[in-house]
Amino acid sequence: MSTRYDHLNPSLVQRSSIILQPHLKDQDLEIVDRLIEPQTIAHFLQFCVEGPLPNGKETQLARLAGEEVQVAVVPRDDGQPIIERVMERVGSMEDGDRLCLVGKNIQSIKSRLWEGMVPLCEERWQEKGLDRPENFEIASQHLSAVLAVFHYLNQPRVIRNLRDTFNLIWDHWAELDTVLNEGRASRGEERVSVATLWTEFIAAHYETVTERAHRWVILQVNALQAPLLQSLASHRPTREDVVDHIQWNITDNLQILAEIAAVADYGIMLPMHGYKGYTAPPLRPNIPPELQSPVLTDRQKAYTTRLKQVSRQIIYRRVAEGRSTGSGVASPESLCQTGSDQTEAQWLVRLETRGEPLSTMPKEPWIMQELYMTENSPSHSSRGLAIYKLTYQQSEAEWAAFVKKVEAHVSNWGRGQTGSGQLKGHLKLHWLDGQALNVPEGDVEAAKQQFTSDALASFDPNDHVNDRVFLVADHASFASYMGDTYSAATDLLLAGDFTGFVLAVDADYDPEEGCGRPNESPGYHGQMRILGSLVWGDLYGMLSSQSALLEDLWPLVLDHPNQVYVGPTVPRQIHDWRAHNGVRNLLLRQTVEYVLAKMNGTAPPLPIPSASQPDTSRVAGEDERPTVSGSVPQNNTHGADDDEIPSPPEGIRGPEADFMRTVMMQSFTAWLRQRNRPQEAILAEETMLSGPNSAPDVARVRQRIDALEAGDETETTRAQDTDDDPCPMQ
Repeated sequence: MSTRYDHLNPSLVQRSSIILQPHLKDQDLEIVDRLIEPQTIAHFLQFCVEGPLPNGKETQLARLAGEEVQVAVVPRDDGQPIIERVMERVGSMEDGDRLCLVGKNIQSIKSRLWEGMVPLCEERWQEKGLDRPENFEIASQHLSAVLAVFHYLNQPRVIRNLRDTFNLIWDHWAELDTVLNEGRASRGEERVSVATLWTEFIAAHYETVTERAHRWVILQVNALQAPLLQSLASHRPTREDVVDHIQWNITDNLQILAEIAAVADYGIMLPMHGYKGYTAPPLRPNIPPELQSPVLTDRQKAYTTRLKQVSRQIIYRRVAEGRSTGSGVASPESLCQTGSDQTEAQWLVRLETRGEPLSTMPKEPWIMQELYMTENSPSHSSRGLAIYKLTYQQSEAEWAAFVKKVEAHVSNWGRGQTGSGQLKGHLKLHWLDGQALNVPEGDVEAAKQQFTSDALASFDPNDHVNDRVFLVADHASFASYMGDTYSAATDLLLAGDFTGFVLAVDADYDPEEGCGRPNESPGYHGQMRILGSLVWGDLYGMLSSQSALLEDLWPLVLDHPNQVYVGPTVPRQIHDWRAHNGVRNLLLRQTVEYVLAKMNGTAPPLPIPSASQPDTSRVAGEDERPTVSGSVPQNNTHGADDDEIPSPPEGIRGPEADFMRTVMMQSFTAWLRQRNRPQEAILAEETMLSGPNSAPDVARVRQRIDALEAGDETETTRAQDTDDDPCPMQ
């Protein structure tokens, strides 16, 4: 029976830091969280034989021989191998007592951090524009999302479940030790302790997870602080005795960053008190013991108190030394000095709370492992992903230009992901011409069959092409890179979430069996569009570390206007997407009302534009600007008393715009069906089918709506059959 993380308890939300509250309130999709991620066991067993600890250090303990690992999979006296018992403890139907229910927004970040992956690399941070002042709220939420994960992991019940899971697994490894050492004694070999290796491994793992997460948050805080302090120093108020609104806004943002840094200092920890085989280090002298407490609330109180004390000491010392600014409270000098005092105090208390940081940050574990394989195994000298060409209308020059753009975008990753520079040269996209392989244009299922039956066997073993996922460059992918119609529809949406994409396909997905966890990945259909810049550092990294499959990433695309995976999401980002989709829904509902009135004979005829008029097909909610993301008409909406359809400019016309219009409408239809808006979804589909410069077929709309109201199950089938690329939520 899973333990519910009590995130819906109002008192818990109110007691938490205000910067955490959006994340605690946004858990509308619950996930069963196995606190020790299942892949950790595989990583540990590999470490028992070879390779460094997760923190990059080498163990001094005796390791296992390769064949000794097999003892763990041999059935014991009761018929159950030790490894099966271990995996049951991680979380299963047989033993679910220590599982926790938590929102996908928190669990998805937790799975990344657990594998030592930064939430966003520097290239992606800048591509999203999070370094710009207008995107400060979203940027700060990406930082506080990390804090929300550790807030969850430090709740008393979660701490206890995590510790107990570790200890139960420790007991099973101790049982394995008995078997292994009996054999070793008979051969005159030294004893080995898998249980002790387990403790050392998890301690190093926790160190890596917490140090990398903390460093990433503090580096981003510092980067966001710098321009704010510069603006504070350069702004000249009309009066120096009254803080003006510009100064208030700047200091408010600085205070948010200071709180993020504070919560990171005392919150990003995974204490191991009570873990078998672990001895907690002695308390550091001259440091308040509460700052070193394993209890989050104790550290929080002690940190707050200590920060006030140190801040006062810094101010008193500055005044005593005659370094006071002596200016008015609103003078730039005074405000900047206050900010400087706060930063210095926080740095000192950070050292007391966390100790000295690591002098060098080890490589991300998945990168470390990939490099280890390339350096120590000649048959794994490179790492690859297959990508199929499934659009055949382009000239050779057009296709070459597209490939060049994709390769450049895909390679744009890695800053802040330690070790990425060493790995990049080993990563390769393997392009396959679907037409030459007799794969019909756009036929993903045929490409999947070709991939699993022929392509995998034909690759050079040295290329080590991933066999779980392959990529597809279809017509929509081509249009997203080569057309001029794909961009963020409004300033409300981040431009970096609407860049070029490819299609990632789950090679193991069986449409007849469907999704393994439909409640946790609603509507998953074995494929997902993904930004090119996320292919290696994000998708491949999670596949390599076994921390997530496409099915696990799918929930993060559901609210994107075009259902494209753009990396980790935050509440404000989701809010903007839903608001955008909601307005599209509102506009479409107005059109539904018009069509219903038309069918009842109470509405005037809807004029069809002549060939000389611009494309009117974007009535379902597209922008007047040259975009294809399905935005809201800005100046020319279709109101209840206005029969004229909004007209986008001539710039979006052409085959690429028409195809991207179809992709957008399919995504929007999926969004409508997910939210139980079947009538609007029907009209969206019929609008898509009608094509540019045409209105929906009213008779067919009426037939489908009547079938829907009559409960005719064939209506769903009919809707699916209208799509060349089936909508995932139908």
